[in-house]
Amino acid sequence: MSGATPRAAFDQQYTLSARQYLSQVDFYTWTRHFHVLRDLCELVQGDVLEVGTGDGVVRRCLQPLVRSYTVVDVNAQLQPDVLADLRQPQPELAARFDAVVCTEVLEHIPWADLPLCLAHLHGFLRPGGLLFLTLPHRKGHMLVVTPRQRLLKWRFPVGLTSLGEAWNRFVRRRIWIDPHHCWEIGDGHVKRSQVEGLLRAAGLATERFAELPYCDYWVLRRAAPAGA
Repeated sequence: MSGATPRAAFDQQYTLSARQYLSQVDFYTWTRHFHVLRDLCELVQGDVLEVGTGDGVVRRCLQPLVRSYTVVDVNAQLQPDVLADLRQPQPELAARFDAVVCTEVLEHIPWADLPLCLAHLHGFLRPGGLLFLTLPHRKGHMLVVTPRQRLLKWRFPVGLTSLGEAWNRFVRRRIWIDPHHCWEIGDGHVKRSQVEGLLRAAGLATERFAELPYCDYWVLRRAAPAGA
């Protein structure tokens, strides 16, 4: 990526292969996969849509356990079932799925487009269907694994857990985020309350919520029509 313009470097992420994604998986990603897969196995047996498959781990684990599994992605290298941008309408996918999985995807899309993307995710679900959603939350983290294999986690404001973060926040007056992201919760501009307001406006009600290392995790339900 040396010498590439910021736009070219950003766009390059949409040409990565599944092998490249998998080679970059870190502990935080595996922790996210664990929570999402555990809840999917408990709650879903029907038709599943994954938006943005990345390393493909969720699909390979869950596909044998559900009635059908469909992937939509903007990256042709990942060989999705539906090659499409989430910001574009996909009427053939409307109300076809009992669950939609969308983990670490929406932050790659401009904040202004988030309401439209949430409306499309809502539209993919059957009434009563579930959305499994994660979004990065820029915080400092401390993790401890107990002898009984419980993961204890604490979050700290940006700038308190490393010299680099302190320099960026208190000297340069900016909060660093992943260069492949357009925004993150806690980036100094976007708050979790804003995201949750947009989720409610899209007709998605929170069933479960957890603060995971580096991300916030929701299981949301599409409300059934009145009188149903």
